[in-house]
Amino acid sequence: MKPTSGKIIFAGGGTGGHVYPALATMEALLQKGNFELLFVGSYRGIENQIIPGSFLYKKIWISGFQRFFTLRNLLFPLKVLVSLFQSLLIVLKFKPDVVVGTGGYVSGPVVYTAAKLGIPTLIQEQDSYPGVTTRLLSRYSDTVCVPYQEVLQHLKKVKGETVVTGVPVRRSLKLISKSEAVLPWALKADQPVIFIFGGSQGAHSINKAVKQIARPLLQKYRVQFLWQSGKNNYPEVKEWSIAKETGVKVLDYIQAMDLAYSAADIIISRAGAITLAELAMVQKPCILIPYPLAAAQHQEKNAQTIAAIGAAILVKEDEALEIKLMEAVVRLLDHPDEAAAMGRKWQKVYQPEAAEKIADQIIKLVEKRYENQTGKN
Repeated sequence: MKPTSGKIIFAGGGTGGHVYPALATMEALLQKGNFELLFVGSYRGIENQIIPGSFLYKKIWISGFQRFFTLRNLLFPLKVLVSLFQSLLIVLKFKPDVVVGTGGYVSGPVVYTAAKLGIPTLIQEQDSYPGVTTRLLSRYSDTVCVPYQEVLQHLKKVKGETVVTGVPVRRSLKLISKSEAVLPWALKADQPVIFIFGGSQGAHSINKAVKQIARPLLQKYRVQFLWQSGKNNYPEVKEWSIAKETGVKVLDYIQAMDLAYSAADIIISRAGAITLAELAMVQKPCILIPYPLAAAQHQEKNAQTIAAIGAAILVKEDEALEIKLMEAVVRLLDHPDEAAAMGRKWQKVYQPEAAEKIADQIIKLVEKRYENQTGKN
């Protein structure tokens, strides 16, 4: 019989791509039983904005190691030591049955500490190429959940069981009618809405390209822009949007993604794993602009897979970005039947049960821990 209660720590952060999978799995766990959940994040990561207040939340002093020279890297060894000590205190006080890492630098100290204390651990990777933290933690974790079978070839020294689950998407993402969804943004339901977002932190190159092509789209096609610019790019994009009369809504970060997806007729985005998993659920025509500096070019590989099944248009970030982006947008606006068919093809890669599969693996570890404890008594 599966346990219906337990104490679980989730650790992840830095970007939405490491936080939203945790939220999706936490939601799935709560559907399966009375679990006590604690999320561990960083002091400055985006998790501080998006973790609901209903979950217990602790922070540790850790940040990523930059792959270029910066004085902040000099603090990295100290941050690792401090975060390990903080993780130890958190784990000893909370007494979890299982610790789950969803990637990013935050999960490293917490999962490693739990593994060394003999507490069952699970890590969940979202990308087609696993990050440094996942590759290191796979040597200590009891279970490694990956989105695709191909990911396993990049994990050379895995201690425990590997499970292909797909990428978890929040059940709380519920699509509604466009007429309702446009209301919070003061947009019009009878005009096309293009939703632009370059991930949780924004993308300067995408913002720049859209600004260059916006005028003819606003004039000829009467399009409207719902635009998540990212915090760093917000002042510049907001100032630009003020000069436009109507039809441009700019925000630094959009928390109500279900409303944004519902309002959109066309979506322009990066090709991170979490974004693609959500787009597969949304099933709308998309233009994917993969981040060119992503590790092992995993975003471009992701986008190529989606473009190959006809669910999106792939536009590379190069000198011709503005021209190619304009061509792609006009193609979708001029051919609505093709755009609608493109949206339906997302069904080929939609994995709606990913969060439930990961939750089942966590419960399996709770059950094993319970059996081991009762066996010793």
